[in-house]
Amino acid sequence: MQFWSLLADVTLLLGAAALLGIAFQRLHGSAVVGYLLAGMLVGPGLLGWISSSTEAIHEVAEIGVALLLFTIGLEISGHRLRAMAGRGLLLGLLQVCGTGVVAWAVARLFGATNTAAVVIAAMVALSSTATVARVLLDRSELDAAHGRAALGVLVLQDLALVPLLLVVGLLGEGGGGGSISAAIGDASVKLVLLVVGVIVVGVLLMPRVLRAAAIRRSADLPIVTGVVSCLAAMWLAHRLDMSPALGAFIAGLVLAGTPFAAQVRADIAPLRSIFMTLFFVSVGMLANFPWLLEGSHLLQVFLVAAGIIVGKTVLLWLLAMALRWPRRVAVATGLCLAQIGEFSFVIGSLAHDGGVIDYEAMQLLLSASLATLLVAPMLAGRARAIAARVDSALGGVAPDSGDADLSGLQNHVIVLGFGPAGQHGATAMEEGGRTVVVLDMSPGGIERARRRGLIAVLGDATRREHLVHAGIAEARLLVTTLPDHRASVSAIQQARAAAPSITVVARARWARMSRELHAAGADVVVDEEDRVGDALGDAVLHHLGQ
Repeated sequence: MQFWSLLADVTLLLGAAALLGIAFQRLHGSAVVGYLLAGMLVGPGLLGWISSSTEAIHEVAEIGVALLLFTIGLEISGHRLRAMAGRGLLLGLLQVCGTGVVAWAVARLFGATNTAAVVIAAMVALSSTATVARVLLDRSELDAAHGRAALGVLVLQDLALVPLLLVVGLLGEGGGGGSISAAIGDASVKLVLLVVGVIVVGVLLMPRVLRAAAIRRSADLPIVTGVVSCLAAMWLAHRLDMSPALGAFIAGLVLAGTPFAAQVRADIAPLRSIFMTLFFVSVGMLANFPWLLEGSHLLQVFLVAAGIIVGKTVLLWLLAMALRWPRRVAVATGLCLAQIGEFSFVIGSLAHDGGVIDYEAMQLLLSASLATLLVAPMLAGRARAIAARVDSALGGVAPDSGDADLSGLQNHVIVLGFGPAGQHGATAMEEGGRTVVVLDMSPGGIERARRRGLIAVLGDATRREHLVHAGIAEARLLVTTLPDHRASVSAIQQARAAAPSITVVARARWARMSRELHAAGADVVVDEEDRVGDALGDAVLHHLGQ
């Protein structure tokens, strides 16, 4: 009977989420906001149509966060992991410590006890992995610079969750400094055990399983095996008192190199979407509208939420720039992470049960968290555009041609971006006798281009003045190799405004992006999926001797 009651509640929640999600998308908003509002509407805080406990639904819905992190792990290659594990994790460490210190100081300033201030600091330090990763994934911005930085910070925050929970638990028990140090040491040992356990199974057992003839012949067994791997890693992390999502992420990283990674990632997407929707609805169910409408609570929540959004954005901005991230990337990363995360609810509940914070403080922080989550999809989705405006207002990236002489150039080719695709394309054009001008935001890319004897301009391809500086009006061809299709769309639109007759060739990472690039003004779109298919066909024919 309990199962059927839970099933009815889940059906009602998903139905309400679907309706409000569709409504918000038709209003050009984020469906995630609709999911959160659906939980607020039918949950115990307003209409009270749900008979199951919020905790029970939330625990089931956590599978969605784990599946999301699992699929992200499947997409991360060794190169991307090394890039993320550098400044991204360091930025995460500095963010957690810096945000925690500032939040503790502000809480103490407003009269909180030292232990309560520690709990508040722990809650405010965390951001929403589920919301940010979902928005970045939907917008194909995980590969963007701010997407990689945000993901690195989120992974570090998931790592920090365990010691934070232990510290808060010990504060409730009156633990001293020695016991806290011992608990953090214990958490470190558990993390090592989790990583070693998942890697050992993934390296020694999973390759043998996936190479089995029965697995290779079946269309279903690879996905079943992948889901079992994800759930097993979740269970192991839970048994070690760690974040289940972190276990799933590590499992995804381990399986990323297997031949079935792409198939598992594609097949698991519908299941992930269902559980992710349920997760956001379960978070919305935590809202307590009667408390919110009492006295000045609504104003207090607004002020706290605004302080968190502005404070986390500015702090991350400053920390990222201290680590030599470009200002535009630093601002966008701060906007992506300017909210209180879902795991902060766990910390707050533990502290409230242990008597560290009272009911009023718990409700204030919980309501402020929900308020930041409501605006998080908008901020993360528009982070790049907002960061561009802020960067422009503060002077932006001045185009710099170095020693290159751009005067007198005619009929040259402008290449936007100098990653692997840009480098190969520039080589082919040079061999064809064309003059190539490279426009790239990265000083490293500019240096590589100049070492190869190319004319290189440091600048932002989405800004018209930088395109004009690169000679867009006199150029014969513009080639955009940018991996982020939204940046490519913006660059093409700016190029068309500056030089309406120029021929534009654009790179599309996925087939679904081709239409948007054509609509922006691209004459030719090179679809990577088509090219990979052609290359595979040629390789097969060559192997068969045809």
